[in-house]
Amino acid sequence: MKTNPGGVHQIAAEEFDLRTAVGGPRGVLESIAPVLIFLAVFLPTHRVGLAAIAALVVASMLLAARLIARTPITQALGGFLGVVICALWAWYSGRAADYFVPGLWINALYAIAMLGSIAIGYPLIGLIDAMIRGDSNWRTGPYLPRYRWVTALWAAMFGLRLAVQWPLYATDNVAALGTARLIMGVPLMAATVFFSWLVLRRSHTNPREG
Repeated sequence: MKTNPGGVHQIAAEEFDLRTAVGGPRGVLESIAPVLIFLAVFLPTHRVGLAAIAALVVASMLLAARLIARTPITQALGGFLGVVICALWAWYSGRAADYFVPGLWINALYAIAMLGSIAIGYPLIGLIDAMIRGDSNWRTGPYLPRYRWVTALWAAMFGLRLAVQWPLYATDNVAALGTARLIMGVPLMAATVFFSWLVLRRSHTNPREG
């Protein structure tokens, strides 16, 4: 459920940096560790509450590590709050698969937002790219068609997550659902950022070809 602002900023970078796109080793760890621990505790014990507590403990330790190291905590805090919501949801319902429900809803909302922004003529990736670059004329510039395509790519990423993970949730396949969440998390996001960067990079493309 965590997002990576650094990854989004890579869209407008002159050179692609995979490390930045995935949030660095610490960012990757913060993204996958709570899910891994939740699965590692729940699958052998089938105790939802215990698994939720374990995920919260790990997320708290990772956040504390940032505080001790005095590194920026904005991204980590967002991830921590996401884990809190997921853990409480699963704990309250007593169903392990519900740990992944908030992420499913967020993917659905992001997909709708991306498609809606294209429909009204303000593709969100274009808006983000323009804000990073300080370009106030992006909607009348030659890159607008590319912004539409890239925004559609992001909508497809979020939609693909839903298409794969929702049936697993509906059938209560926690192991497969958790595995899909991990595979379609950081790796898929990094690939989407990379292809977005390829389409939008200024130094090697002629926007009028798009």
